Amino acid sequence: MAPPLTPDQIAHELGGLQVELPPPALVKLSTYLELLLQWNRRVNLTGLKEPRLIIRCLFGESLFLARFIKPAGRLLDVGSGAGFPGLALKLAAPELQVTLLEARRKKCAFLREVARKCNFYGVEVINERLEAWASVSKEVGKFHFITTRAVKMDKSVLSVLGELLDERGSLVITSGKEVAAAIRSSARFLLWRDTVSIPTTLDSVVLIGSSAGNCRP
Repeated sequence: MAPPLTPDQIAHELGGLQVELPPPALVKLSTYLELLLQWNRRVNLTGLKEPRLIIRCLFGESLFLARFIKPAGRLLDVGSGAGFPGLALKLAAPELQVTLLEARRKKCAFLREVARKCNFYGVEVINERLEAWASVSKEVGKFHFITTRAVKMDKSVLSVLGELLDERGSLVITSGKEVAAAIRSSARFLLWRDTVSIPTTLDSVVLIGSSAGNCRP
């Protein structure tokens, strides 16, 4: 197993994405990374094994979103997996109220362990699939942000996500360029901003769609 990275080394790796975190957040990120490496030996959380790649490709891409959406209020992360991008955004926005939706029980156990060890407050982990959970979601209100990364999107899923958004909410999707183009054409009920390329990858982009009531640039 590769040796853990120091907070200074983590800060250096994040620099390629122009992401900066205060020292306390870097310490929490270090703890999160260590837990991810430990759990990944028995639970398939990510195919990445090298700590520096995990920082750049998972933490870095997740935190990169904060440059464009200024996360605040209530966030729903769909298909959280190892917590990207939803749980990682707590590093940049500690007051963010995060709901993590993940269908696999072992991954939910990991997410709860990270929230506990990193002292992330305002985190709810739900072991459920989107369609089943959405049928009762009206009881918990709308979300200011919905994030998802590498989750299959079709018109029915996009429609469900649109219904969960606050009237000034934003749907934030990290995907490949071709997938992003298909999503834009499928969900015309959202106002899509220009696609943002992620600097450290060749194909990954950020796609941000806002509810009709949200006219921010």
